[in-house]
Amino acid sequence: MGNIVLRDRILENMNHLDGDDGGGDFEMLRERLFNGIQPQDDEEETPASRSEFASILRHLIRSGEIMVLNYETYTHHPLPVIKKKPNLQKLMRNDIYHTTKIACGLSDTVAGGENVNKHKAPFSMMDMVMQRQHGLGKRKGPFMQSDKCKVMNHYRPNTFTDTVSSCGSKVFCGRFTCNGDRFVTASQDTLVRVYDSSRSQYKLLRVLETKHVAWSILDIDFSPDGNSFVYSTWADALFISSMERGMSDNIYPLYLSPNNRKLGVFTVCYSSCGKHILCGANDGRLYACDIEANRRTLIAPVAQFDTDVNSVGFVDELSNIFFSGSDDSIIKLWDRRCMNDSNPDPVGRLVGHYDGITYINSRNDGRYIISNSKDQSIKLWDLRKMSPSSARGEHVHSLWDYRWDDVPRRFFNITKTLKGDTSIMTYRGHKVQKSLIRAKFSPASTTGQRYIYTGCGTGRLIIYDVLTGAIVEAIEGHHDIVRDVDWHPHRTEVMTCSVSI
Repeated sequence: MGNIVLRDRILENMNHLDGDDGGGDFEMLRERLFNGIQPQDDEEETPASRSEFASILRHLIRSGEIMVLNYETYTHHPLPVIKKKPNLQKLMRNDIYHTTKIACGLSDTVAGGENVNKHKAPFSMMDMVMQRQHGLGKRKGPFMQSDKCKVMNHYRPNTFTDTVSSCGSKVFCGRFTCNGDRFVTASQDTLVRVYDSSRSQYKLLRVLETKHVAWSILDIDFSPDGNSFVYSTWADALFISSMERGMSDNIYPLYLSPNNRKLGVFTVCYSSCGKHILCGANDGRLYACDIEANRRTLIAPVAQFDTDVNSVGFVDELSNIFFSGSDDSIIKLWDRRCMNDSNPDPVGRLVGHYDGITYINSRNDGRYIISNSKDQSIKLWDLRKMSPSSARGEHVHSLWDYRWDDVPRRFFNITKTLKGDTSIMTYRGHKVQKSLIRAKFSPASTTGQRYIYTGCGTGRLIIYDVLTGAIVEAIEGHHDIVRDVDWHPHRTEVMTCSVSI
């Protein structure tokens, strides 16, 4: 709309410049040019010549040959308009609604079910501190973890503060280590950058050169002890290296031996014990590898051969049950304890998305996961409620390509629920476009997992309230797509990584 207004304003100014429609001047000048009549070097600029130029420019603008853009309008990407309010019925009947309220200090009950706050008062940090100092209040003592989360949630991230690095290359991944002391990025320039994130002032510690990278590093994950990491690219192997020592002599491949030599591994994940790695690729398969044995131990068909597997991971610290999400819009659950390695089958399926899955994140409690999708939604799932075997996913990838097409408007206000959709909540308001954008639960230790945060095709960090489905923060900071996001495990800081240059 801003470009249209700007164009009209320019046309109006041109009318003032030449005083009339200028159609005759344009025809006369066009005739002069096409007949090879060139202006002389000593020919002075006259009001008539300025009028001719304005007429040509105005004609090109009106015909659409020239687009008038101003920088502010060009870089502004509005959020989609969501007309339908979130349906909270399933969510409020589920355990996660009540456990989340308790974890982040919003519940009016304590252990035993006693109602201790019949008359709610506005939140006051000063009152909480005074009650703690005097041994008053519902806890009658030190702050509990839920009290700390309640305080921290009032100071959640709400503004862009600083640019840590502008590396001049697309940054595909950015993650904190488990203790939050290191932040690591992987980018298209084939470099892994390690930052000291033990304090809010991030400091670049080292730049590690990788090997055997085709096009870009696609994903990265850390071992549980934080001493090593694995990265994936367009190759038939994963690559493991140390975090501390120089990489030139310490990178070793973990071959997948696929049937498809043109393999692109889009997602990779360590097990909690650090002995196994999962990954998913563009051949529709999921791979499991044993690090100590240095070999592939499992290959499971997730989807059709030409369908990308975009996300894999474990549902909890036991690492027995893992998930996969692909471009066929279906999430599959797998159990290592009852799997036939020669003919592996999933133990469950989750159907509900209208388009491909870009990312799946576990709440790490063995019960709940969220999935981000190209259908412009995030869904919250209870793993105790699988979709029936008769349910079929609806794949509309053939109708549009999220890499360069505009998002179909119908995705932002879908009214029909797919048959067999067992999700307990759907979150809409962000934009998934051009890259495999990631969405995650906020940390349990500081927020009680009150929020879901995600990157966005508009260049924003989007934070949803799990309990209401509302967007509580939409923070601008990038000119284009935010692909990866990571919340510091102990501080109210979120790092965002963009594929814009």
